[in-house]
This record gives sequence, structure tokens and C-alpha cells, in this order.
Amino acid sequence: MATNKQNGSSVGTFFGILIGLGLFIVGLYGIHLLWYKHYLQFQRSQSWDVVPCMVNTIQVSEAQDGGKATLYTPIVEYSYQKAGKEFVSNRFWFGAPETPDKNTAIQATGGFQTGGRYDCFVSGSEPSEAVLVRQLNPAGGFTFYCYAIAAAIGTIMLLGQIAGLLFLNRVGRSSPSEINYQRAMANGSCPTESGEPDQPLIIEAAESRAAVAIGLWIAGVCWTGIMVLISAGFLQNRNWIPILFLSLFVLAGVAVLVFAFYSTLQIFNPKPILASSQRDLFPGSEFELSWMFRGDVKKIQHLEIVLEGIEKVSYRQGTDNRTEERPFFRQKIVDSKSPEQIAKGFELVSMPLETMHSFKSTNNSFTWQIRVLGKIAMWPDIRDRFEIVVLAPRMDGVGAG
Repeated sequence: MATNKQNGSSVGTFFGILIGLGLFIVGLYGIHLLWYKHYLQFQRSQSWDVVPCMVNTIQVSEAQDGGKATLYTPIVEYSYQKAGKEFVSNRFWFGAPETPDKNTAIQATGGFQTGGRYDCFVSGSEPSEAVLVRQLNPAGGFTFYCYAIAAAIGTIMLLGQIAGLLFLNRVGRSSPSEINYQRAMANGSCPTESGEPDQPLIIEAAESRAAVAIGLWIAGVCWTGIMVLISAGFLQNRNWIPILFLSLFVLAGVAVLVFAFYSTLQIFNPKPILASSQRDLFPGSEFELSWMFRGDVKKIQHLEIVLEGIEKVSYRQGTDNRTEERPFFRQKIVDSKSPEQIAKGFELVSMPLETMHSFKSTNNSFTWQIRVLGKIAMWPDIRDRFEIVVLAPRMDGVGAG
């Protein structure tokens, strides 16, 4: 059962990376094809010469897009003189010439008349390159936005899967607590006594500080960068409503970056090391929990160590999948401001007799954890979590006391 679960997790990770990579490539290709190269042309055109031109013909053409939609293209042919030569061009704006909105095309050509003289913009180095309206196609924003969202989702999926694979799952090795949990999971859902001799256990942290910080930095930088890139496109066309809407996403990315900075500072906090006098824990059993810190423990002003039992329930409500967590047990083991007791010590911990052991299923789980909370002045606090496994007592009562 455990092997099947690991194989399923590996297959899920592989498909997650594959889907994320696909969305990222499609989104990036769409961004480049629909916006970026035209945006570069638009930027270069800021230094182009303003040249008088005469409009020769004006029309709005219609064409079917694969039989699914009608596209409208404003076609304005104009002529101008540059470097003693006459040139003819029909580039109206930067980007795709067509638009799915007929009114947009009609309004775009409404300011011009056949035979009228207007200013056009001509490249100084390449006189044949010109544009009549120096702006990006306003109708290309929505399609570009969809590609940008696809790229953002793909980036987050891809980096999330890789971060989980490299850091959170600790590929290639298992911690003592993970080995103990896999050994105890006899039926794949409810851990029971293995019958092996008991021994002390170094409890591993549930999350890596560096992994959390790296994941937040990657997600924050990618998300904020993409949102700023999207906003820049609308800013050039003075589309203020999409800009205001996108500013919320930019602020969300900035909030992630702030939290990433906070998590980075937490990496330099003293690292707690916890040890249990017993590897196999049961409801009603007692064990000695000892602790010490690696790093400058003198910075810690107040230490709390708490034993918690957490119930997690997943259910479907309408079309949404919801997950709720609530503590069903909480016991404070240490609450001290004494430098000697903060630096290292031990306490006898009694597991409650009438309680739920560790359990995992598809929609329900009961997990046990030890939280270490250390308050540091003018610096992010220590907030580390250590998962433990509480085994189900055997039917003969062994281990229950």
C-alpha cells in the first residue's frame, strides 16, 4: 500500500510538472507572439520622425477566423516622403491588424478622411517602416491577458512541484520520523505498533525554512513580474480599468514578496532540536521531550513549546472542494522566559488517554505536532512545527499505559 501511494505521488508530480511546463511554454509563446515583439516596436517608435502624410484609401475589411468568428481590420493606405523618396504604407497600429470588435475598427478609422493630410511616424534608419497611429492594438489586450494568466499558473505549478520534489519531500532520503511513520503504517491509513524494540527519536521539522523562503521568493517574483508586465501593456494604451483591476494582483504579489523577506530572516533564527525518549507513542503513554538550540539562543526572550492534535476534514460543498482544520487537543509543555530553560531542558509529557491516534484517509486526518514558538525582539519570531506519530494501541492493550 505504501509503495502504491509513493508511485501515485511520483506520477502525480510528473504530470504536475508536465502540465505546468506546458502552460508556461504556451503562455510565454503567446505573450511573445501577441504583445512583446510589438511592444518593442512601439518603444522604438518613440524616437521616430513625425512626417506629414496623405491618406489615399480607407476601409474596414471583414474576414472569417476559421469559420468561428468575424475579424475586422482597419485598412488605411497613406503615402509620405522621406529622404527625397515617396513611400506608401498601410500599417495602422502596432500588433495584430485585426480586431474582433467592429465598432473598434470603425472608430479607429473615423478620425481620418480620404485625401486628408495627417502626421505619421517614420523610422529614421528605415524610411519604409512607418505607422499611422502610434499605439498598440487595443483589442489584443484580452487575448494577451489570457496567455499571461496561463504562463503565471504554469510557473506557479512548475516551481511548486519542483520545490516540493527537491525540498519538502526530500527526494532520495527519509527522516527518522518519516521512516517511523512508514514502518508503522501497516494498513496504509492507521499506524499501529510494529512490535520492534522502542528507542529514542530525533524529531524532524515538518517544513524546511529555506524551502519555504525559496518557494515564496520564486512565486512572488514570477507572479509580480508577470502582473507588472501585463499592466505595462494596458498602461501604454491608457486602459485604466484593467490597470486598476490588475493592481490588486500586483499588490498580492508584493505581499508575497514581503512575506518571503520575512521568511528569509527566519532562516537565521536559532534552530530547535527536539528529541523524544520513545519512538512509539500511544494515547495514555508518557515520554520525555528534550530540546536544545543550534545558533545564538541568547536572542530568544520567551519560549513556548506546545503539543497539538489537529483534525483536517475535506468535503465538497456544491461545486467547491473545502478543507477545514481545527485543533482537538492542545497542551502547553514549556512556557518560560528563563535563559537557562530556554537554552536546553526536558519535560515529561503525558499523552491523553481518551484521544484519537494518528490517522489518514482520503477526506479525513488526525495529526499530532509539536510547535516551538520563540519570541525575539526586533526580529521575526521562531515558528517551527514538528510532526509526531501517535500509534493506535494494540487490541491486547500493549502500549496503552
